[in-house]
Amino acid sequence: FNLMSGNSFPAYTFGEILVDHQEIAKGICSVGKPMAYFQDYLHHGFYPFFLEKRNFSENLLKTMNMMLEVDVLYIKQIEQSYLPKLRKLLYLLATSAPCTPNVSQLSKDIETSRATVMNYIKYLADARLMNILYPVGESFPKKPSKVYMYNSNLMYPIRPMEVNMQSVRESFFYNQLLKDNKLNEGGKNAHFLVNGMHNFRIEENMKVKNNPDLYYAIDKVEVGEGNMIPLWLFGFLY
Repeated sequence: FNLMSGNSFPAYTFGEILVDHQEIAKGICSVGKPMAYFQDYLHHGFYPFFLEKRNFSENLLKTMNMMLEVDVLYIKQIEQSYLPKLRKLLYLLATSAPCTPNVSQLSKDIETSRATVMNYIKYLADARLMNILYPVGESFPKKPSKVYMYNSNLMYPIRPMEVNMQSVRESFFYNQLLKDNKLNEGGKNAHFLVNGMHNFRIEENMKVKNNPDLYYAIDKVEVGEGNMIPLWLFGFLY
């Protein structure tokens, strides 16, 4: 937003947004219109080469392929002959994320063991192609609750006509909070538990039955109220 609008808004902490989101959002919206840029960011704003005039999707696919070859094969010392399996796994996860991975089915689909599938999912997360969400108290090599694309931009080149906007919203939220917060599977009716304390549900708009035990990250709103926080505002965490 700063880059495209020529502003220089500061970053806010998760705690500041939780407590003071209404005033922060009002302040930002009095100077600029973040909602005017938000959908573009979800589609292509994460990677700096969107500023170039070349085909963004083609560029991003090349980058994803390079991440597979360098950040997975080379760094994890996996033979080149396994690249097609990794590519297929990434495609299968990308076209269904966010999802609870069916490890048995995935192992059949890419013709490898269940343990190898779990390792590959971890490698994709290490390469910043996927995000893994676990129940509280669990971690690798346990089965994840869900896997997400690392950021929402990665969803578009793979199946551009079939991108689910709720999946985009959830992926954005996870990605923005990941740097300085711990995320786990949410409690009842929540998508995420943040820092072991705050249950969050991601919604399109404010027309929801408000559960006071939850926080809501709302897509189509400039300024929130109470426990309903604009989703775009989490883009100001860094």
